Amino acid sequence: MGAVLIPAFTQSPSSARALLFQAMIFFALIFSIVAAGLSWQADLLVSLLVPGFDSSQLLHAADALNLVLWLIPLTALAGTTTAYLHSKNKFAVASLGTLIVNASIIAGLYLVYADLASLQALSLFVILGGLLRLMSQVVFIRPVFRPLEYLKPLLLHRTMIVKYSQAMFSGSLLFLFPVLARAFASFEDSGSVATLNYSMRLIELPMAVCISFLSVILFPRLAQSFESDPDLHRRYIRHGLQATLALAIIASLILILLADEYVSLVYGYGEMSKQDIGQVTSLITIGLLVLPLQGLCVYNTAIFNSRTDTRTPMIINGFGLLSFFGVLQFEISGGGLTGILWGLVICFGLILVLQLLSLKIDRLRFSEVYFDKNFLAGGACAIIGCFVMGSGIASLQQPLLLKLLLGFLAAIVCLLVIPLFYTEARMAIKSILGTGK
Repeated sequence: MGAVLIPAFTQSPSSARALLFQAMIFFALIFSIVAAGLSWQADLLVSLLVPGFDSSQLLHAADALNLVLWLIPLTALAGTTTAYLHSKNKFAVASLGTLIVNASIIAGLYLVYADLASLQALSLFVILGGLLRLMSQVVFIRPVFRPLEYLKPLLLHRTMIVKYSQAMFSGSLLFLFPVLARAFASFEDSGSVATLNYSMRLIELPMAVCISFLSVILFPRLAQSFESDPDLHRRYIRHGLQATLALAIIASLILILLADEYVSLVYGYGEMSKQDIGQVTSLITIGLLVLPLQGLCVYNTAIFNSRTDTRTPMIINGFGLLSFFGVLQFEISGGGLTGILWGLVICFGLILVLQLLSLKIDRLRFSEVYFDKNFLAGGACAIIGCFVMGSGIASLQQPLLLKLLLGFLAAIVCLLVIPLFYTEARMAIKSILGTGK
């Protein structure tokens, strides 16, 4: 939604509310039809997503999925309101959306765990979370209900719909990577789908919390500066890519060094065996290697979209997904769950290479971005410092939470080292401290 709507909102602020109203009506209708169709064929959908399940598992999953599918139109509507808020550089309420949905799901899971509700009843809490997320954003926007006024003129034109379709397929293809990974995991030993899910969640968490947020925050500025200020646009690209890479490398390194603590803190207090926890630990040490690649792919996609090119990322992501299927089908990256995660690393690397070959920016060479001497020097010092401190923290005999908090602080310290190698940053620090030139 944001890939198409944010540039439109920022370029025509006076008609932004009318466009928001039209987009909400259009996408609510389209995705309600999609949800109805998928709900009608829920058993077929489950059989496609997890082909290794037997008939009883398929039936059980389809029953639970029937109602959950109605989260789709609610999510689409939340996508339009999120795009509007982001175009106004208001990120707090929209960012809380995931917390609202997950809090509702956790409440439902607690009732299921306490035998106060069934697994099917959990679907209601999923829908409730989606509804609360949407309403929180609508209330914050403070809409003025003027249906007749907002329907004319028609702002949601054909070109915008085409670009939205391209952006939707581009983003959906990336979401299909874990879906395809789970499909192949369903052919492995019993419990492999759950083990892969546990591992993927721990890999996705740092991506969502401390890496992909940069593309969310900077995308409105990238879109606004594309035509109005090309020099500023290039600076956003340069510094955004460098910041994304630095965050991803430091996050993946500190979590790999503290992988035992990371997994044990999340899963170690339940009924998972030490063997299962050890398997998840070994899997995330591989999966965390994808963070720098995926982070750069996400930011590059934001650059493409800000320049109104939604077609190229769609083609590249499609080729990457097909490559991922081929890698897993022919076990090019090895068999089992480790082969699946190595396949993710390989294919996101391929997507990144194709993006770099396709992304042409006037008066900006990507070798200048990644091989900038200041960035390399600062990054090297940060990585060495992170490795030394992370290894030291891992050897401490302290509670898991304390060790992870120390690792978090160590990562922040290492990241703060990098700006010190830039003249502009040093001058800004001196100015703040009042030390003169």
